[in-house]
Amino acid sequence: MANQTTKVRAAIVGLGWPGMQHLKGYTVDPRSEVIAVCDLDKTRVQEVAAEYKIPNTYTNHLEMLKNQDIDAVSVCLPNFLHAPISIDALNAGKHVLCEKPPARSAQEAKAMADTAAQNRKTLMYALVQRFDGNTQQLKQLVREGELGDIYFGKAGYVRRRGIPIGREGWFVDKERAGGGALIDIGVHALDCVWWLMNSPRPVEVMGTSYSHFKHLVPDNVKYDVDDATFAQILFENGATIILETTWALNLPGDNYIKVAGTKAGATLSPFTLYTEENGKGLDKPLSAPSINGFDEEVKHFVECIVDDKEPISSAEQGIMLMQMLDGIYESAEKGQSVSIADISAKGK
Repeated sequence: MANQTTKVRAAIVGLGWPGMQHLKGYTVDPRSEVIAVCDLDKTRVQEVAAEYKIPNTYTNHLEMLKNQDIDAVSVCLPNFLHAPISIDALNAGKHVLCEKPPARSAQEAKAMADTAAQNRKTLMYALVQRFDGNTQQLKQLVREGELGDIYFGKAGYVRRRGIPIGREGWFVDKERAGGGALIDIGVHALDCVWWLMNSPRPVEVMGTSYSHFKHLVPDNVKYDVDDATFAQILFENGATIILETTWALNLPGDNYIKVAGTKAGATLSPFTLYTEENGKGLDKPLSAPSINGFDEEVKHFVECIVDDKEPISSAEQGIMLMQMLDGIYESAEKGQSVSIADISAKGK
């Protein structure tokens, strides 16, 4: 679609909070427009279409995909629908921006990547923390070599109390969600620190998972997922990541990203570079423009379609990200470390 003169015509499937952020992202990019919305809730579809003057409305995604005018689809649905609906869209000749996590498993993510390749369409994952102003600024310092060779990362997304239920309890149902806190919010923390470390290939993981807070959800809601997971991940280049992620923990909530290299280290909050001068430690406060990560994410997706380039959150990275999550869960279940090569072999 390089050098196109017409706008990228997008459709949104799923009009919850994430779907609305995608919609707003397309509307502020002059190279794109939203021409269709789809949701099971017909009233919601009509309200959104009226507010944003969107000409086409659907309650069935297969009917929507018959619309030849649609170039790209944002899939903003519960986890169990990511793979099947993304695959349907790719097979219909549409580019796809799929919300996080990529899927419920590495096997599903691989099927999505294979379908995108077969149809020669862009598949990008909406890993929004990569597009935050601080993250983008720190990534630039990494590219410029300011941190040296990065060999350690620590990431946490810790809630003291904050278990999501979702429509009909899908967030806490393993069959539909694929997991709990790790796959829901842990994926953000892991992906962000991993990307800042230049996305090395994972080789081994050790994880522990816990589920101690079922009493916080209604009795009639099925709850068979983790509310806390902790992990250590080893990479092909020798680097290590330590990950903490919880929906509920009897400690103060926290959200942090830390990376350390041979020349310097950095944290996103407080946004600081930890280096040295004349042999002494020196803390340098950093700053970055305040930007809307969702807008930047959609902008990048549109740019990849227009300029025919690979997204920074690519289909291949989606597979590796899911391999790490699969490995952590399997390690927690087995009580021993797990090889990523074994996880990869299961997905073939």
